[in-house]
Amino acid sequence: MTALQLSPAPVVTLAGGARVANFSSPHPFTFDDGSILPACESDRVHSLMLSQVESERPGIAGTVDIDLRFDLTDEVKSAIDDLNGDENVDIILVPFPVLSALKDAGVPLGKARVCRVVDRTAKTISAVKFCV
Repeated sequence: MTALQLSPAPVVTLAGGARVANFSSPHPFTFDDGSILPACESDRVHSLMLSQVESERPGIAGTVDIDLRFDLTDEVKSAIDDLNGDENVDIILVPFPVLSALKDAGVPLGKARVCRVVDRTAKTISAVKFCV
């Protein structure tokens, strides 16, 4: 359990048997096998945001371009560790920036994966394919 005592990560068991946890998304996920992974509660969503590092420079036609980088926080690392150690979770569904930040920090991915969209219109994701 993280030091923040976060609400638990929602978990769904897919038709193939894999148990998938929603790491921090405020949105539910609908899988192409009909399974639905519920959204996280707001305390979890807000507590597990990455640290944003921005630098600005002049953009096009008076706009501002932002170079944006995301860094892991201790809370995110701890929550990832907790779920990696949870025997009731096979896959941790994380946002792409979290996966990238883990890689950039040299942290093993463990169970962390990103969803693979099957149908953008229907907003369904694959129940068998995950991105690393």
